[in-house]
Amino acid sequence: MTTYILLRDRSGNWRRPSVSLGPRIEPRNPARPAEPFIEVADLSPGDLRAAMRDEAVLTASPAMPTRLISPAPLDGLRDDSAEAGWGLRAIGADCTPLCGQGARVALLDTGLDAAHPAFHGVTVTGRDFAGTGLEDANGHGTHVAATILGRDLGGVRIGVARGVTELLVGKALSDNGLGRSDDFLNAVLWALQEKADVLGFSLCFDTVAHVMALIEEGYPQSLATASAVHAYRGNLRVFEMILDMLGGDSGTLILGAVGNDSLRVISEGFETGPAAPAAARGVLSVAALGREEGALTPAPFSNLGAALCAPGEGVVSAAMGGGTRVLNGTSMAMAHVAGIAALWVQRLHEGKEAVTALSLAARLIGGATRSGLGPAASRVDIGHGRVQAPR
Repeated sequence: MTTYILLRDRSGNWRRPSVSLGPRIEPRNPARPAEPFIEVADLSPGDLRAAMRDEAVLTASPAMPTRLISPAPLDGLRDDSAEAGWGLRAIGADCTPLCGQGARVALLDTGLDAAHPAFHGVTVTGRDFAGTGLEDANGHGTHVAATILGRDLGGVRIGVARGVTELLVGKALSDNGLGRSDDFLNAVLWALQEKADVLGFSLCFDTVAHVMALIEEGYPQSLATASAVHAYRGNLRVFEMILDMLGGDSGTLILGAVGNDSLRVISEGFETGPAAPAAARGVLSVAALGREEGALTPAPFSNLGAALCAPGEGVVSAAMGGGTRVLNGTSMAMAHVAGIAALWVQRLHEGKEAVTALSLAARLIGGATRSGLGPAASRVDIGHGRVQAPR
């Protein structure tokens, strides 16, 4: 038996791909709202074939492990030596009158320490998809959320959009930073149905763990590898189909950390591209910047192929249980971009303009800059450039 994710549409309006397990679906009536939902079932090969005879099943994919895009090593950087707020200054968050008022932000991560003073005055709506309780016993989700919208701590500013008062928290990863793809996809569905303006995540589909699990079940290594790649591709398609069904360009802006898998501190060629699901069509992936000899430069751990970049080294933000801590990672960069997106939501509201994924992406990309970036910052490393707050 294999655990499968079956994507269905209660409205019956969406056509499945003409090729079984293909990538494209389309509505019969574009004006009719979609009602996607996920069914998770343990299926034998025969069960799978029977399920795919049901025209209401748009696609099916084996579920697979997910993991947190874990913080990169600090390489000797101490919490007391980090410069709080340097990232906020690098993106102009200290020079804008906007605070993100009225923006609705969703974060899919390890939960939240909602009692932390950084979230004073924030209404948190949460749902636990990982089954370990909404409280953050990891610390990653708390750190990321506070960078997006955290209030000042002891006179030190840590948050980009300090006027955001609504936070949707989907716990898509357990306290050890591990999860399953069906939990993530259900969390995405929930956040989109809750009409978030901005949604951010910092996890990836864990192909290596899936290969190892299949080998332990007795699969030959070659088949285990092929099956894991099939699951990786299938889960990416389910994610993209959900985004197509629930708004596409007119819906929620989706931001994903591009990944911390590169090892350029060991060798210049030890680099890789964006992790999925940040690699999905319709997602703006975010790379991390650090500082070197007075210039901003791509972080050595940051994966290639991001759409945008933001500060991600030595970021001071909220620590689980109170106080602050320092973390490195593309997760920290994604949090800066999510905060800037929230500022743009306020600006669009004030101008009585529509807030959509397309309008927010256009502002983020159009306002990005290459100014202050060192010679190593190529397009493949930083995409359109470093995000900037609206002036």
